[in-house]
Amino acid sequence: LHQAIEKLIDDRDREGTVKVVAEEDDDMYCLYNLIAVGDIVEATTTRNVILENKSGSRDKSRVQLKLAIEVVNIEFDAEQCSLRLNGINRKESEHIKLGQYHTIEIELHRPVELKKHHWDSVYMEVLDDARDPTKKAEIAAIVMQEGLASICLIKSSLTKVCAKIERTIPKKKEGNKSFTTATNKFFDDIYTSLKRCINFDFVKVVLIGSPGFLSEDFWQYVMDRAVKEVDTSLLKNKAKFIRTHTSYGHKRAIDEMLQSSDLAAQLADVKAADEVRALHQFYDTFSSDPDRACYGFNDVAAANEQLAIAELLISDKLYRSDNYSHRKKYIALMDSVKANHGKVFKFSSLHASGEQLNLYTGIAATLRFPLPDIAEE
Repeated sequence: LHQAIEKLIDDRDREGTVKVVAEEDDDMYCLYNLIAVGDIVEATTTRNVILENKSGSRDKSRVQLKLAIEVVNIEFDAEQCSLRLNGINRKESEHIKLGQYHTIEIELHRPVELKKHHWDSVYMEVLDDARDPTKKAEIAAIVMQEGLASICLIKSSLTKVCAKIERTIPKKKEGNKSFTTATNKFFDDIYTSLKRCINFDFVKVVLIGSPGFLSEDFWQYVMDRAVKEVDTSLLKNKAKFIRTHTSYGHKRAIDEMLQSSDLAAQLADVKAADEVRALHQFYDTFSSDPDRACYGFNDVAAANEQLAIAELLISDKLYRSDNYSHRKKYIALMDSVKANHGKVFKFSSLHASGEQLNLYTGIAATLRFPLPDIAEE
């Protein structure tokens, strides 16, 4: 979903169509955030049909066809990153009648056409982020073990693997030059991928983790090469790199690094950690100075009318509502807070922080100044 193949949206009323291709599993989450009940989704699918042959006998067969359905139900499996859409057929077909129900499972590398009656600001933001995965990824991570490395971009809701490097490394023996040669080639591959994948204009922190001393050895290689080649981009941003020990060198080591108390200070300013910080700031303010914090739509909207919101916290369960008028009021609130120079933090219900915010109705705010009578208004 790194780019929209085709985008035909009328800026006057924001009605229109986009044609996208999911390139990897994580793109399914982006599509999940784009597709809503009532949208028209056109994609290639398969269906069991009864075909009559020349002799008059009827055989059951599975055929491939292109359908356009009006979405009635959306099923997203976060663990498998799979997306299934159930809806009503809105396109004439030889094998399926208009108005008949059908389920489409979105597949990788197959075009999907999505039509909406209104592309609001949140949908447009999701679409723009998906087209440029480096745009909002403020943390990059390089996890490695001997012969295996992954370079990832970490966003608040998902992690994208941008490069996977594999090389056979012979066993280390005294005087064995093949080990050193293979390791240097391995480091060269990671270095080249790092330069391609990481945009330092947006990335604030680069985590490097591995078991043992491999991450330190790689960092020494990076610095030696950057100095030798006068790589000003890397040298200028070297303070963004943080090396740490991990129990293993696979992608799952990223969670280990993000949860490390030793890295809490370094991660304090990045977006993936900002939601957690904003939630704890709300908790602390609500506890120590309750007149400068509120939750629930009515109280938060009242605070916004007085331009009091410094930070708005909102769960995606609210603006993912199937009821467009219900969704619209939350989108309008978010747009208004941004226009008044407040910060908006969108929480995924698939994450622990989103689940915690949902306990407070899914919407809360930390205020610029006390509003003691807001709950009584």
